[in-house]
Amino acid sequence: MPSFKRSLFKNILISGGYTYLAQGISFLSSIVVSRILSPEDYGIIGLITVFTGFIIVFSDGGLSFALIRSDYGRTYQRVLTNLSWLLGMALFLITLLMAYPITIFYKNPSLLYPTIVLSITFLIRGLSLAQGALLAKQLKFGFLGKVTLICMVVTVLTTIVMAYLGAKYWSLVIPQIFTAIITAIMYEKEVRLGFKIFPMAYIKVGFKHTKKLVFSVLGFNAINYWSRNADNMVVGKLYGASELGIYNRAYSLLLLPLSLITGLFSTVLFPSMKKLKAEGGDIELEYYFVLRIIGFLSYPLVILFILLPEHLVMLLWGRSWLQVATLLPYFGLLIFTQTLLSTAGSILILKEKEREFMISGWVTAFFLVTAIVMGGFISLKAIAQFYSFSFIVFVLIFQVFYTFINSLEFNKNKVFVFWIPKIVISLLIWISLYFNILLAKNLLLIVFTVYMLFDGRREIGKVISLIKSKL
Repeated sequence: MPSFKRSLFKNILISGGYTYLAQGISFLSSIVVSRILSPEDYGIIGLITVFTGFIIVFSDGGLSFALIRSDYGRTYQRVLTNLSWLLGMALFLITLLMAYPITIFYKNPSLLYPTIVLSITFLIRGLSLAQGALLAKQLKFGFLGKVTLICMVVTVLTTIVMAYLGAKYWSLVIPQIFTAIITAIMYEKEVRLGFKIFPMAYIKVGFKHTKKLVFSVLGFNAINYWSRNADNMVVGKLYGASELGIYNRAYSLLLLPLSLITGLFSTVLFPSMKKLKAEGGDIELEYYFVLRIIGFLSYPLVILFILLPEHLVMLLWGRSWLQVATLLPYFGLLIFTQTLLSTAGSILILKEKEREFMISGWVTAFFLVTAIVMGGFISLKAIAQFYSFSFIVFVLIFQVFYTFINSLEFNKNKVFVFWIPKIVISLLIWISLYFNILLAKNLLLIVFTVYMLFDGRREIGKVISLIKSKL
């Protein structure tokens, strides 16, 4: 197996070992916490994070990508720490100013103090942004994984203890402060960038070299955030905290594979592809290899969410969360295509297509937010139905032509061969779910399974051979 694949999978296995262990601990703890806290407790935090989550979009601002992609030295990296501090302070102040308007918007005074406390995390995260990017640039995924695991253990223990003691929704807030502090300390201890305050002239030069990327990433993230979270705002406003708690629980199962699979691959993929590009390697060829591996890993979850939603919810969270099961098949259908598409941004940035990256996010957001608002005036289930339909029919087709063919200039025939069958089968499964055609759904899942095994046969074989060689 070529060196790129060996290096990529070595780093994925290192990072993934820690990440999957951390997420496994989190997932198991949710089984306990969900039996202590109510859907309303989760819903209250969901109401707040609709807005604080949007502010988090700006907490990186593309600075991590800029540090990893650049070939500048230590001084540039340390100047970026100053930019990240300034950004963190600005976001802290913005969140403070938003706290009261958020309570007015939802007509819920209890949101004020949790919002103020959560604002502190922006100050602390500004201390670890550049350090984390430098660790990724140096391919120190083992250390990053250790920090992730430690933070997850602290989060889980703190959440369970506080929930048991009756802290209610505060048990979901306070652990975020602790983990932000731990991350900042451990990252700085490893890279030792220091906390020197540079003159404004240095900061201006550093910003000059990053502003194009920063503005493009911010433009994408700001709009893309609402394409992913407009549903939370609509549900919270129209249906209330309890219904939002139900919806968030279902949506969290969509985000879980995005975090475990795409998040892991993207973290390792960008610095690995940067190295491959510098060595003159074939980015398109290796990227299809990665996509097929991602598809193979995410597909079993699609089957589980579509065929056994009620059993899954009862096993994990109990009868009080059973309403989640009506949403899972549609979110399950999204797991497959969203995990594949989510890595495209890294390749666009790698090829210095920041503007195209931003535009792709804007168009995607238009399709998804429109679908969410339309579904919101019908029912909770309609939001999931319209959201998934819009993504499969409009977003994927747009991305095929605009991102892969027009922007990345991938081979058109290879793009069609990879994407069209996945879009068509996903749409047919959606139709079978919407009209509740049980036989068609089962037959289509069998067809999908056979197709996935055939499509990824070479990649699966290469991975198996790599594992055998290591054993």
